[in-house]
Amino acid sequence: MNFGYFDEQKREYVITNPKTPTSWVNYLGTSDYCLIISNNASGYSFYKSPKLGRVTRFRFNSIPMDRPGRYVYLKDEKTNDFWSISWQPVGKPLDKFLSICRHGLGYTIFESKYNSIISSLKIFVPVDKPLEIWEVKIKNDSNEKKEFSVFTYTEFCLWNSMLDMMDFQYILYTCRMGYNKEDEIIDYSIKLWSPYEPKAFFTCANKKIESFDTDRDVFIGPYNSESNPEAIKNGKCFGSIAIGGNPCAATQVKIELQPGQEEYLVFLLGIGNAYKEGREYKKIFASIDSVEKEFKKVQEYWKERLNKFECNTQDEKMNLMLNIWNQYQCHTTFNWSRSASFIEAGGRDGLGFRDSSQDILGVVHSIPQEVRRRLIELLKAQLSEGYAMHHFQPLTMSQGKHNIPPRERIYSDDHLWLLIAVPAYIKETGDFSILDEIVEYADSGSASVYDHLKQALEFSWNNRGKHGLLLGLAADWNDCINLKDGGESTWSTQLYYKALSEFIDLAEYIGKTDDVEKYKKYRDEIKRALEEFTWDGEWFVRGYLASGKKLGSKESEQSKIFLNSQSWAVFSGAFLDEKGKTAMDSVKKYLATEHGCVKNWPAYVDYIIEVGAITSFPPGLKENAAIFCHANTWVIIAEALLGRGEYAFEYYMSFLPANKNEIAEIYTAEPYVYSQFITGKEHPYYFGRARNPWLTGTATWAFTAATQYILGIRPHYNGIIIDPCIPSSWDGFEVKRIFRGKKLLIKVLNPEHVSKGVKKVIINGKEIKSNLISEALLDEENVIEVIMGL
Repeated sequence: MNFGYFDEQKREYVITNPKTPTSWVNYLGTSDYCLIISNNASGYSFYKSPKLGRVTRFRFNSIPMDRPGRYVYLKDEKTNDFWSISWQPVGKPLDKFLSICRHGLGYTIFESKYNSIISSLKIFVPVDKPLEIWEVKIKNDSNEKKEFSVFTYTEFCLWNSMLDMMDFQYILYTCRMGYNKEDEIIDYSIKLWSPYEPKAFFTCANKKIESFDTDRDVFIGPYNSESNPEAIKNGKCFGSIAIGGNPCAATQVKIELQPGQEEYLVFLLGIGNAYKEGREYKKIFASIDSVEKEFKKVQEYWKERLNKFECNTQDEKMNLMLNIWNQYQCHTTFNWSRSASFIEAGGRDGLGFRDSSQDILGVVHSIPQEVRRRLIELLKAQLSEGYAMHHFQPLTMSQGKHNIPPRERIYSDDHLWLLIAVPAYIKETGDFSILDEIVEYADSGSASVYDHLKQALEFSWNNRGKHGLLLGLAADWNDCINLKDGGESTWSTQLYYKALSEFIDLAEYIGKTDDVEKYKKYRDEIKRALEEFTWDGEWFVRGYLASGKKLGSKESEQSKIFLNSQSWAVFSGAFLDEKGKTAMDSVKKYLATEHGCVKNWPAYVDYIIEVGAITSFPPGLKENAAIFCHANTWVIIAEALLGRGEYAFEYYMSFLPANKNEIAEIYTAEPYVYSQFITGKEHPYYFGRARNPWLTGTATWAFTAATQYILGIRPHYNGIIIDPCIPSSWDGFEVKRIFRGKKLLIKVLNPEHVSKGVKKVIINGKEIKSNLISEALLDEENVIEVIMGL
């Protein structure tokens, strides 16, 4: 069954049944202010930091679901009946209550109809202002006059999210609520030892506030909940001022509606002083035109970011994801990394080094300048020895505060992602100047970006084990595998091979011949080690444990084959041969399912301390034989590089969220964004159930796999390559793309119905002899025709 549908024209996902299996959320905001909101109006907001700047409160993993959030209640003064515009928290019977939620790009709209009253609540965050706007419309669709009280409610978090959840003996005695009577604005402040101590406010911008509460316990009342607040039953708020306790922002506004009449209200929740910023914003947004103007800026913001790439393929779901939702998710992960969702409570905010290095791949075509700034931030978190801080906080680093990791917390892969990220930026933009920029290391000294890259390669070269493979150190990409104390990682070694190849190509292009020769020798030695020590007959082993035992081998006592060491054998470029094909055939044979490829097989059943935390999960969950969506994207790339378009597309569709809309009761998570993992085939009950949506590297790699390897449009230092690998049944496809400021209309025709192979390329009416189109050949606007064939 499904719970909603895609509205492609409006770029919305429309939820028609609010009883979704899990909370289906949206992210609103662009930079400093972020709001996460579910289809039932629950969720939280934060300013700059989800850990130290949490504005509103949310109860994670709670019963009932979706509490609390930002709620607007309507109370009929004649009947005393009340409801919320969003179905929850009041939860009227759905046979009498029409409820629709529209998640759009940068906004969410709730629409309802109950007892002949039509209402809507639109919530969005302006592009350049630290506040959220609640736009309410109420229409009387009956034949009689109606009088209403409109109540609003949201619960403040006490800024520090971890203290707010754990240290009640302290945190519950810190808030200082107030009320600006002259301007009718609730004032919220608290004093903590955070890097900054923001204040917040709440108000109605265009109507008189009749009553208010700032103390949650007074507004809700003892033994009540958000579904039946005492103030609403009472008919007015109590005027409470919380000095200590649980702060909230609750207001009452009264309206009268004649038959057919519609009323419009605007509520503001923002960062700032009620007597300064609150007063200024209230004045600005008292005008309906100002609110509409701000909303149009949000729409233009997203239009600008998504119009850099648009495709028209023979699969509507692929189009839907690539043109709208996949790109939207890529920007969300770029903005917020992995710290703020309904799954991550915000306790480790900041940037994960490997996460953020990968996240840029999905947005570099759209926001190259922001990507450049992010790269410099990442390079500042690299240490002079070459490795990187696994996790860092740009807010504190900008104040010169570095949390340098101890040696035992060095990861074998973090720093190597720079060799993927920096070349990707240069290929997209042609901006080689970044290589000469001097960037300081996190510990001491500074170097050019080019030398930062070399130092990353040197660190890995100097940290190899007895088989010549990279030491796993604290962990490689799979943090739950124990490769400490001399354990070696096949996958990190494959990533290193890819990193060396990327650097060699870059050095060769800019004429650094000495470096080319040096690192080719490194690469040859790495290839020899991979050949000699990782091939297991049908697939590549995952690595070696500290004891010397093979991990992911026919010889292993439990799990015998791992996904990443097969896909990266090909993706790295090390094994574009029969061994690579055999390894990928083993993926098909042992790991592939209708929902994607499991991470390893068979699942671990017994805990093995030497193998690590992967063995602590039940079969089919997380790292233990789940379908890790991030890892599945590399399978697509590997098959495309091998020219097997049917397999590449089959794997792409197997875990595509839009492909799960009709089985949402099984999939459970949002069908418009990728999840971290899907429960694997060896789980006894929940095969096909998705978990941990939104903030996952799956987003950027799914976009990269589909656009650069299936559709085959890949930036190059000298221009752009067009090398599709598609299902042979396709007649072709079209792509509109902005590349280095120039418009490309790419028309691919497949008359011979092949999966791979370019026979002819025509640019602006002139045939060229290569599928690498030099930037020198590009005009401001270009029509590129590509004929596939053998």
